[in-house]
Amino acid sequence: MNNRLHTYFDRTRVGRRDYFRQLIFLTFAPISILLFGLHLFGSYGLTIKPALACSACYVVVSAVSLIVYIVKGPKKLKYIMSAFLFSIIIIQNVRLLVLSSMGQHDPMLTTVNITVCYIIVLISSISILPRISLVGTCINIISMFLCHYLTGNSMYGQLLVIFGFTSVATTVLGFVANKLLHEQQMELDDYANTIDQVLHVFNMRKNELLALLKLAKAQNTTAVYDKELMAQLDNNTMQNIIKVASQIEHMQACQRKEMCERFPMLTPTELDVCRLVEQGLTLKDISTALGKSVSNVSTVRGNIRKKLGLAQDDDLRSALLDNKH
Repeated sequence: MNNRLHTYFDRTRVGRRDYFRQLIFLTFAPISILLFGLHLFGSYGLTIKPALACSACYVVVSAVSLIVYIVKGPKKLKYIMSAFLFSIIIIQNVRLLVLSSMGQHDPMLTTVNITVCYIIVLISSISILPRISLVGTCINIISMFLCHYLTGNSMYGQLLVIFGFTSVATTVLGFVANKLLHEQQMELDDYANTIDQVLHVFNMRKNELLALLKLAKAQNTTAVYDKELMAQLDNNTMQNIIKVASQIEHMQACQRKEMCERFPMLTPTELDVCRLVEQGLTLKDISTALGKSVSNVSTVRGNIRKKLGLAQDDDLRSALLDNKH
């Protein structure tokens, strides 16, 4: 069952936000139908007509939202959920105002109703619907203020302070989370587009490119000839690698020959170091390219300086480039 749910969400989600929205919507809407359906059947709560009418509206709105979601699919979930949350915000605040106007000021009942108002705001923020959260906060504050103003009951004033500030903080959190997720999604989209472009240019699959990069970054000869990684490369890629390797070998051979003609007194290793120094590589880069230690390359550079008659503070690269011209 767990695997089926994961498969469904992976197949239907459009983005990271929609994944959370689906989870929340598919949890909250059925719970609303169940809880307020039980209230309609008299399992708990007030049995007066206004309260039952609000519960009936809850059930209808939740059921209609689920049906529209099933028909339209998850791509429309943002709009479906926005309409759903806005509708139940209105219903819950109407319930609060009607009960207060009827003199139903039971502290526990009132606190529960206002808590439900806040829960809807919280769900809006968690669902990354900050505008709905803002609208809900404004409606909740206005409703609690009207209850306090019309009834003169100090309880509503106290609840207004507590839940008013809490709702505002939750709404601010929703806007911040929305901004951060938007920036993160842009980075992920840019990264995905870059990967797709690279794969398109090289006409390669993702696992093939990863295998090639692992081989290219191998630190020892055993890793370079990793059969499992090489097996992931198709024939076309292998042929291209062979061609590129041949080109590089030919280019390096020409550079060595040219270096040897300019500096016949240098050994093959010293010529390789000179070639890489001319290219602007650092000491560490040269040691990596030649598979030698940094101290060994530093010693070779010192020998080159001596053979070329350079002082310790003379720039080796400048001297090599001057000789080239």
